[in-house]
Amino acid sequence: MKVNFVSEITAFYRWLKSSHLSNNAQLLWFHLFCYWNEAGFPDWLQVDTLRMMGMVQMKSKNTLIRARDELVSAGLLSVAKGKHKAPNKYQFILFDSANGCGSNFEPQTGSKTGTQTGCEPGSQTGHLYKLNQTKPNSRKEKAVYGEFGNVLLTADEVAKLQTEFPDSWEEWIKRLDRGKEVKGYRYSNDYAALLNWIDNDEREKSEQAFQELMAEQY
Repeated sequence: MKVNFVSEITAFYRWLKSSHLSNNAQLLWFHLFCYWNEAGFPDWLQVDTLRMMGMVQMKSKNTLIRARDELVSAGLLSVAKGKHKAPNKYQFILFDSANGCGSNFEPQTGSKTGTQTGCEPGSQTGHLYKLNQTKPNSRKEKAVYGEFGNVLLTADEVAKLQTEFPDSWEEWIKRLDRGKEVKGYRYSNDYAALLNWIDNDEREKSEQAFQELMAEQY
């Protein structure tokens, strides 16, 4: 793909003057764009999450994913989920489709972007024991989850967990449920407790992976 590096960087800078983007998302866009340049501007750039974390020196996988999703929501990046555990593929939405220094600084979206931002929340609760079989009257009403019935979550909270952690949300509810039963943990908000548990676990794993990646690069 033919891309005018300077033109796109300039367009991104001007776009930021009238658009909101977090510092993390800005940093990720810049480093990922430079990495795309080094790769020769292929149509799709395949890069794993840990390497992206290394580029911007983020120690939390969740922080990296939030920054990436922010770029997708802003129309700056498309994501195609990798198959068979392969890394995701990314495609930049160029500001100037002619790749000149033109005056149109809105990202130009193609007819096919292959965008895939994640899994839609499922309607099933899997193998979890949901003791209260009656559906909540409101999405704000808490229902009981877990084998021992120790986890209280609203339908909205479960949907968020399914979206953010499609492969592990069920296991985390089980762990919290058993932790409360065996060790007597008490929390005023089980959803917040789950997020805290997940962040702590991700931080520990990411710290180790980050150090290993840095050792490889230097």
